Amino acid sequence: MNELRQQVIQDLAGAGCAPLHRLGQNFMVDRHALDALCGELGAAPGVRVVEIGPGTGILTARLLHAGCAVLAIELDHGLAGLLQRTFAAEIVRGGVRGCAGLTLIHGDCLESKSVLHPGIVSFASEPWRLGANLPYDVALPVLLNAAGLQPPARPPDLAVVTVQWEAAQRLCSLPGQDTWGASAAVLQAAGEPALVRRLGPSSFYPRPRVDSAILRWRPRRALAHGFSRFVREVFSSRRKVLTGALRDRGVSREEAEDACRACGLDSKRRLESLSAAELVELHAALGSAAQRTAP
Repeated sequence: MNELRQQVIQDLAGAGCAPLHRLGQNFMVDRHALDALCGELGAAPGVRVVEIGPGTGILTARLLHAGCAVLAIELDHGLAGLLQRTFAAEIVRGGVRGCAGLTLIHGDCLESKSVLHPGIVSFASEPWRLGANLPYDVALPVLLNAAGLQPPARPPDLAVVTVQWEAAQRLCSLPGQDTWGASAAVLQAAGEPALVRRLGPSSFYPRPRVDSAILRWRPRRALAHGFSRFVREVFSSRRKVLTGALRDRGVSREEAEDACRACGLDSKRRLESLSAAELVELHAALGSAAQRTAP
C-alpha cells in the first residue's frame, strides 16, 4: 500500500475523522505530485504561502520543512483539531511576524462566492503564493477571487494548485474553443495559466471519479474594478455579435459601436471570439465612454 495513503488513513482514524464527500475531501497521496507542486511553487525560506484545505497536513509539513510561512485554512472541525495538535510548535512560531511557521484558521476559505476569507485578504497585503490541493467545488471561485484582489490586497505572485482536469483545460482554453468562457477570460486577463501535470485518481485518497491536474498561474496585470462582473455578464450572450451582447447589458448601440471602434474591433464579431486582452480593452473603452457622457 502507498505509504502516504496509509499515513492519511491512520491519521484520519486516530482523529476520529473520515473523508467527507460534501467537502470535496480527496487527500493527495502521490509523492511525485507533491514534489512537483512544491517545486513549481518554489517553496523556500521566506516564501509566504496560503494553503486551502490542508486536510491531514501532508503538503503543510513539506511547506514548513522548506522554511515557508504558511497560512492554512481548514473547514473540517475534526481535521482542524488534528492540525492544531500535529503542528503545535509550528503554530507558536507562526505567531511571530516574519518567522517561518503556521497560522491555522478553522473556517471557510470563501466568505461568500465572490469574497475570500478575511484572513487571506489580510495575508495578501504582502507578497504571497497560493499552493494547495484545492477541493473541486471551490477551485474556480478561489482562483478567480485571488486573481482579482484589489488594493491594499494583492493577487498571488504565483499560484500552483490541483484542480479537476476538465477545469484546468477550461481555464487554459483559447477563443474559438468550446471550453472558452468567462472563467478562462478573467483568469487569462489577470495572468497566465498553464497545465503542469495530469494526475490520475490513484494520486488521491479516496480516489475521485475523474482525473485532476496541477495548474500553475502567474500574474500579468491588475484587473480593473468591475471587469470580472462585466465578463460574466457579456458571456451570457456569448454567441451574439458585440453590439448585441453589449446591448443586452444596457449599452446603447452607439456606445457599443464607439467602444468597438476605439479598440479596433469589428462590431459584427461574436462576443465569444474575443481574447482576454481584447475584453480588457473593450471594458476600458466602455468605461471611458461612460465618463465622457456622464452629466
